[in-house]
Amino acid sequence: MRLNRKKLRDIRLSLFDRAPFFSKDDETFLKRYTLSEWSEYELWLYRNRLFTISGLKTLYNQMESFKIKPKISIIMPVYNPEPVEFMQALESVLWQVYPYWELCIVDDCSDNREYLNYLKQVKDKRVKMFIREVHTGIADTSTYAINKTCGDYIAELDQDDELHPDSLFAFVQALQFGEIDFFYSDKDIISPEGKRYMHFFKPDWSPEYLLSFNYISHFEIFSRSIISLVGGYRTDYEGSQDYDLILRVSEKTAKIHHCPMILYSWRQSKNSIAIRPELKEYTFEAGVKTLRDALKRRGLPVNEITEDTNLWRGQYRIGWDYDILKERKTFFIAIGENKRETDRITALFKHFTAPFNVKFLTSDFIIENIDNLLKGMEGEGFVFFCDDRITEIISFGLTDMLGYLSIEDVSVTGCRFLDRSDKIFNAGLSVTGNGKVLFSYEGSPADVHGYGATAAAARNVAAVFPAFWGCKISELRERGYLNNLGGGYYHGVLNFFIDILNIGKRIAYVPHMSLRIDKERLDYNDALQTFIDRWKKEHMSDPYYNPNLTDIYTDFGLKV
Repeated sequence: MRLNRKKLRDIRLSLFDRAPFFSKDDETFLKRYTLSEWSEYELWLYRNRLFTISGLKTLYNQMESFKIKPKISIIMPVYNPEPVEFMQALESVLWQVYPYWELCIVDDCSDNREYLNYLKQVKDKRVKMFIREVHTGIADTSTYAINKTCGDYIAELDQDDELHPDSLFAFVQALQFGEIDFFYSDKDIISPEGKRYMHFFKPDWSPEYLLSFNYISHFEIFSRSIISLVGGYRTDYEGSQDYDLILRVSEKTAKIHHCPMILYSWRQSKNSIAIRPELKEYTFEAGVKTLRDALKRRGLPVNEITEDTNLWRGQYRIGWDYDILKERKTFFIAIGENKRETDRITALFKHFTAPFNVKFLTSDFIIENIDNLLKGMEGEGFVFFCDDRITEIISFGLTDMLGYLSIEDVSVTGCRFLDRSDKIFNAGLSVTGNGKVLFSYEGSPADVHGYGATAAAARNVAAVFPAFWGCKISELRERGYLNNLGGGYYHGVLNFFIDILNIGKRIAYVPHMSLRIDKERLDYNDALQTFIDRWKKEHMSDPYYNPNLTDIYTDFGLKV
């Protein structure tokens, strides 16, 4: 006898417990996802995170057509959780649209187990509970949890945080289009009053941004195979064990996928690091150790890692090995309209570069003349370009720029520019979905850190402003230098940046080099238009600028 599709679905559903939206009409739990401390963000949540019973059922029906339906193991290490917050975290799992999951809760020998009274009310067989007899910490407890699961993928959930109903669905939907070893999403924070705010819309995979701080930090899903390959969590990095895992995973796979949507909410409970970082000082010490060991493991010239005291806790500053980098062969091309200007630029930088192995050259803006200088550079090394619109060195970060250029796939580094009035001219260039180039934080005060420290931390960008930038000589040689068939200097540089992105190499913005620029003398509109035209023609997108951010302003504000 042949069963119809509905009957087959009912038989499959008998293998697991149904989500609440199958049997409830009450949408009270779902309304929590649109409550915000900020009116602008509440509007965004209403447009993008408004869940209804009907809508969840529609997503479920869409899920049924997926060809790939893996089992996802969600691990939740707990230690003295606040019962109500724990129950809300648990409910956020039970409301998942994607049903093929298991939740493994491991109690790390809590003193207070009142929350178990809530857990007893849950009859879902997909929820597993284990209690350890000795307190060992989150890294070891997470490993224990993984060993008690059997899913193809491992997802992480803290004991007081919340998943959005489509969190697992979004991952499995992405999985239909290709293999994924590591998945992450955007997030926000739940205030002590239970409302969402402090949204963080992240870039796609951004390796140099990750060296500034753990920008990923929830929601994370790993393939079981990649966790096994790298050895899982390590207890020596307790408190930053997730940062350590991400850094090691990224060294073994390129199958990394970012979902540009809020799928995870981090709670500011009274004992949370989100609201009282001093309660877990060891996490930041572990973060320093994590990053230092990762960079040493990669063979990069690093002396030390410190927390960047100018920014927030958990933001790191790489102390590059000055003694190594100052010996690297480096060329410096001063570009000016006349000899007086090139002499001025040369004199401006010679004092600061005296300890470095730098050879100074000069050129006008004619691109063929610049290319001829480049063709005379033999072997490996670096070259920096500076034009005569630069008037002052505010902070000298050549060691930092050389350090980031030492990373294998970083081909170009750029700097931060301030104008005469001490306002930011740009902190890297972003390209919006409609093809508009944004000069990041243009017009903002010089001390602005920016959204996610994007003005003050080293990060990947679509382009840097060509008035000052550095590059590997080998990259210029392999790309045929800057000759772009008749355009000007800025045309050639911006065209070269597109070439770099198209071969999978990266551009890094390094704010530790900060220069004053005379923007009144700049003439870049034609070059920028040529850049935009090619960008659109080749259907490019900026992986480092989240599509949920403004396509009008330069401040990384929310697009509503």
